[in-house]
Amino acid sequence: MLKLIMKNLWSRRRRNGWLLAELILVTVVSWAILDPVLVTTYDRSLPLGYDADRLCVVSLAVLPPDAAGYVPEPNDSATRVNNYFNLVRHVENHPSVEMASPLLGNMYLNSTGVNLSEYFTEDKPVKQSVLIMDFMPGTRFFETYGMKPGEGCTAERLSSYSYGKNDVVLPENTARMLFAPGTNAMGHALYGQLWTRDTIRHQVVATVADVKAFSDSYPMPLLFRPVLSFTGASVPDATQVLVRLKDGVSMERFLHEFRPWMAKELRHGNLYANNVTSYRDIISLRESYTSTPIYHRNLSMAIFFLVNLCLGVAGTFWLQTRTRREEVGVLLSFGGTPSYISRLLMGEGLVLTLTATVTGCLIYLPYALLEGLNKGNAFFPDIAAYWVTDFAQHYLVVSLVIFLLLLVVVWAGIYIPARSISRIHPTDALRDE
Repeated sequence: MLKLIMKNLWSRRRRNGWLLAELILVTVVSWAILDPVLVTTYDRSLPLGYDADRLCVVSLAVLPPDAAGYVPEPNDSATRVNNYFNLVRHVENHPSVEMASPLLGNMYLNSTGVNLSEYFTEDKPVKQSVLIMDFMPGTRFFETYGMKPGEGCTAERLSSYSYGKNDVVLPENTARMLFAPGTNAMGHALYGQLWTRDTIRHQVVATVADVKAFSDSYPMPLLFRPVLSFTGASVPDATQVLVRLKDGVSMERFLHEFRPWMAKELRHGNLYANNVTSYRDIISLRESYTSTPIYHRNLSMAIFFLVNLCLGVAGTFWLQTRTRREEVGVLLSFGGTPSYISRLLMGEGLVLTLTATVTGCLIYLPYALLEGLNKGNAFFPDIAAYWVTDFAQHYLVVSLVIFLLLLVVVWAGIYIPARSISRIHPTDALRDE
């Protein structure tokens, strides 16, 4: 059949040349439009590594001295810290709450803050920028988030370990970036430098399963750092309460009932809860700053392009296939079956699509080498061990997607009319011509 396919394509080379040119142009345009959509869509589809659907965050404020209800009390560090922990425990006692934990700093999962430092390991001595998130030991921080222990680690170790000053917890995806393949990071060291250029050795004492720092980006290097010294100076500006709801509790209903309860009950001294936000809303808010507008624009362009692609390319092949009734009649008269004829015509479409896709991708290649491929919403575009940042893998994956997309459209434009004209009587097909 392949020999007949090539002969048919050559005998109709003038018409097929125009079809080939159209498909090549569509391939090049597809690269420009689909590449950012594919990368961002894939990044967003990766699991977060924690249970965002059952999480919310309570933010805090302090009554000013001239406010109604202000209570004169010592405005020292110990009082503020004590009020903060009392408020966390009060939240955890709510009947719909499974657990609550202090949330420290302005850098936490999917927050708008960024805290970066450079680290390296003996396996990979090149410095790598790593996101740093603080947690308070002994507060079930990882359990509240719903993170899973890493290989060889336990939930008890994560929550109850006696953390030292330079101990850290690594997600397994970060460990894969910093250590040699197959290395279990627990017990290994990584090194960072202070502004004084002194090198500090950090011990990885526990690991958690893969975690994404940001929902709209691929997993980036991240470590969790224990906070052993906590002062009231951080309260309330850099302190919140992370809340995990009990299984089966509706987030919408919880927020509706929790807000009036919070306004009435959640106050210790002059520290009070002034807002509660679901984690999904926190994620949406950050995405609205970083990627959602651009992503929706690119997605709209891609949908518009795909609709026109289907109408244009499929329509062209539909008309070309309908004009081959005489040829189909001859094949039927020589014993060709409808299924054979359909496969023959679709085989021609396959060869044309493959040739056009390879040619179009090669035409786009110099531009891709010059400008680079889309990296998505990434802070560290040169990170290894991820297909989006590996040029060869990225180029091949997107090229394959474009080929499959074009093939489906071309086959749809061929199969429907081919199925119709291959089932008419040979004499009818020849008489019509």
